[in-house]
Amino acid sequence: MNELEVIRRISTLLPPAPPEVLVPLGDDCAVLEIGDRRWVAASDMLVSGHHFEDWATPEDVGYKAVAVNASDVAAMGGTPRFVLTSGGAPAPETALRCFAGVVEACERFGVYPLGGDTTRADVLTVDVAILGELATQPVLRSGASPGDSLAVTGELGASALGLLALERGMTGQERLISRCLRPEPRLEAGRAAARLGAGAMIDLSDGLASDVRHVCDGVGCIVDLDLLPIKDDTRELAESLGHDPEFLAATGGEDYELLICAPEPLLGTLANSVEVPLTLIGQITDSDVIFERGGESVDGLTGWNHFT
Repeated sequence: MNELEVIRRISTLLPPAPPEVLVPLGDDCAVLEIGDRRWVAASDMLVSGHHFEDWATPEDVGYKAVAVNASDVAAMGGTPRFVLTSGGAPAPETALRCFAGVVEACERFGVYPLGGDTTRADVLTVDVAILGELATQPVLRSGASPGDSLAVTGELGASALGLLALERGMTGQERLISRCLRPEPRLEAGRAAARLGAGAMIDLSDGLASDVRHVCDGVGCIVDLDLLPIKDDTRELAESLGHDPEFLAATGGEDYELLICAPEPLLGTLANSVEVPLTLIGQITDSDVIFERGGESVDGLTGWNHFT
């Protein structure tokens, strides 16, 4: 089973949602209404040996655990407000270093750490649960319509190349390594997209090739690999290591950019209202997810699988 099938099976175990739960399991965040406010809630876990190795410091791990949760909030158009952090480590010093990274990220993204739990564990493991506040209607994964354009913020492939550099002990690739270890959630762009009325949005954690399928449940799309925003240093390192830059950008994962579906005029307005670059990469269609390069279909592109 892949992660999507696990989530589907878990959803069958859940009782009916209470009225305060406006959006239950299945999106980047759940959406809750408490009093006169709407909140989003999510959690993410990082485990040594699966998500990172010894090339990541405990501080990096704690920082990233907060950043990836903040990215989920960004994908709903919200503002991250509070986190709860639980972690296990072989030694208390490792746990303290990890929580120092958590606090650093909280300060960076304007989030308050409420507390959590610590325990001894064979390997470093950290789980962050986040609460974010909504000032607009949430942007769900499920709102894409045929005729919408597809756009991504920032750049793709840099994190995957940073990971390859870390695994090989390479030097001189600090920018790419930082993209892997310390991702930048696109909070401003997410809020702006929600204010403008974007139809659907998701953060690119598992790779474009996988994540685009989440927003195309019931519709299709055509993605032009030639349009993917890939910076020169990413392209050069990919080619030097024998990787196809476009394929790596589509499948590598952990970019934590936003994939946004909306009419093209709305995306033009969004591009002019935020600092992060926005790149049109495709179109929503009636059926089938298709990747093209040079006008020809490309098959077999998949992203990260959490259970391999």
